[in-house]
Amino acid sequence: MGLICCHRTAMKMTMRYKLHQFLVQVNRRIVVKNQKLGWNSLLKRRLTNFTQVNYANKIGFRTRKGKVQRLSNGTIRKRFLFCSKQGFRLKKQADKITKYKRKETRTGCNAMIQFSVENGKWVVSQFSQEHNHDLEDRRHITRSCTKTSEAHLIHTGNNAEMAMDAGAPKCTELCNMVWSTHPEEVQILLNYLRRLQVEDLSLFYAVQLDSDNRLKNLFWRDGRSMVDYDYFGDVLILDTTFRMDKYDMICAPFWGLNHHRQYVMFGCAFLLDESKESFVWLFETFLEAMGRKQPKTIVTDENQVMVDAVKVVLLDAEHLFGVWFIRQKALKHLSAFYSQPDFVNIFNECVSYCQNEEEFESKWDFLLKKFNLCENAWLNNLYLSRERWANVFHKKTFSAGIRWCNDNVNVFQNSTSDTMDLSMFVHQYLKVVETQRSAELNEDMRCRETTKVLSSSAMEKQAANIYTRTIFKIFQEELITCLSVAIEEIASDGTNATFKLTEEGQKESIVEFSCLDSNLACSCRKYESEGILCVHALKVLNARNVFRIPDQYMLKRWTKCAKDSVPEDEHVQKLAGQKQQPMSLLLKKALDVIYKTSAFEDCQKIAMHYLDEASKKVEAALKTKKHRSF
Repeated sequence: MGLICCHRTAMKMTMRYKLHQFLVQVNRRIVVKNQKLGWNSLLKRRLTNFTQVNYANKIGFRTRKGKVQRLSNGTIRKRFLFCSKQGFRLKKQADKITKYKRKETRTGCNAMIQFSVENGKWVVSQFSQEHNHDLEDRRHITRSCTKTSEAHLIHTGNNAEMAMDAGAPKCTELCNMVWSTHPEEVQILLNYLRRLQVEDLSLFYAVQLDSDNRLKNLFWRDGRSMVDYDYFGDVLILDTTFRMDKYDMICAPFWGLNHHRQYVMFGCAFLLDESKESFVWLFETFLEAMGRKQPKTIVTDENQVMVDAVKVVLLDAEHLFGVWFIRQKALKHLSAFYSQPDFVNIFNECVSYCQNEEEFESKWDFLLKKFNLCENAWLNNLYLSRERWANVFHKKTFSAGIRWCNDNVNVFQNSTSDTMDLSMFVHQYLKVVETQRSAELNEDMRCRETTKVLSSSAMEKQAANIYTRTIFKIFQEELITCLSVAIEEIASDGTNATFKLTEEGQKESIVEFSCLDSNLACSCRKYESEGILCVHALKVLNARNVFRIPDQYMLKRWTKCAKDSVPEDEHVQKLAGQKQQPMSLLLKKALDVIYKTSAFEDCQKIAMHYLDEASKKVEAALKTKKHRSF
């Protein structure tokens, strides 16, 4: 008992100092962000949470928000936090006749903290620490962790970096409080998802609970996303850069590119932290929601914890760091150098345009020396993971051309994250998904129109008939450019030939060609990474009198018929021995038809007619089956 009292006394003695340090950081942040000193909702939540986590929980009491004092213009200048046992219940409430009489819990306790503004800064102006009641066992208030980081309470940017700098544990007391301080919003969210599931029977959502059975992480996807993932899930992007300030949480959408190179959403998650445990749970849950089908490539933010989680779950996937993530962090860590055009150009060359590893090493070394960055910790750490972000190291990895996208998809671009509740984030996500699907449908319709060709080339006409409009334009540019490429055959044995090709103002490329089956291998690796033949390969085909695109180079995901049927790839073959596999494939095929008819009433009637016919034939077949006991 004596040790507990000593501990509580020490906590009381250090609390004012901790509050002072916390407010110093708050005031500094206000100055840096050029914010007004008003008591905004975000500051209120963080001061309240800080006091509850760092002091009240450890001493053994609960807090209650008290009155405020305002200036004549309405600006709040004082705020009070009381012990939950402060004051007494109003007499008229105590005398009111009710069916159930609540126990009186207030004792008139005078413990309180007053925050106010003095000389333009927030300070603790009054701090009364004496309670007139027994203090509780802190385990009854919230689950205790070994450390708590003040950084979590004042930072709205990259929580992972702040937590790492402060030495915070994977699961902090603040994290435990996020869900417990918003229980009604969590319930509203789950009710909302259940209502969506009534409308969409294939909607999937899963939650992860902490050791106190509180919601920790959540993932959801609708039924259409499962079908889209079957078509376009070869490249999967996970964005964990968006923060929900109100909850200090991560909102992490999964997305990819469809056959028009438009964004397509595969699902979304709310994560309480960026721990390996959370990411492993997320990837396992995602695979479960998608029938255990793994992507060929996953693209994420630069994050070693993410790397470790991918290695545990996504064993078949290549793991890359998104170029836009790298550039965002470079702008953050090297902002002073971005005003120098040479720096941006050289850095971008290292990321995207080096032809071989020797050129990359040379340019990287030049970058560090020219701008005196040899000791820069972020760049040195980035260099260690160069195989995941520098294009020259992963040319053979299929990425659907994602590195050429100008930016990461921003699902919540126009959202105010400090005012939206959890169900509003889900609603906003679904609105974006609906907009994207409408854009895809419009482009599908336009692809049914005749595509303009610029020549009488049989290969160009073939591409116009097969590729979507977006992909055809890319192919058409390559085909036109090949007219200005010089070609030289440098080796041949009658079966295989090697060519050297030179574009005007560009470096040389080497193409190997098989005369037996028209197989090609170009040193630029455009087909391997993007699925579209490069200018060098097209030049060689023309030189060898091959005037049609070989079948093996018509990647279905880029064609107008990309969604003609649910793909049965090697993943399906792996699951062929499992009893649930035929049912899963049947469900996906049925959903595919249903979603395709959703926008057209006449198509719905066709689908309904054939479903009725199928039902009758199945019933007739069942009548011929002998009774079996199970």
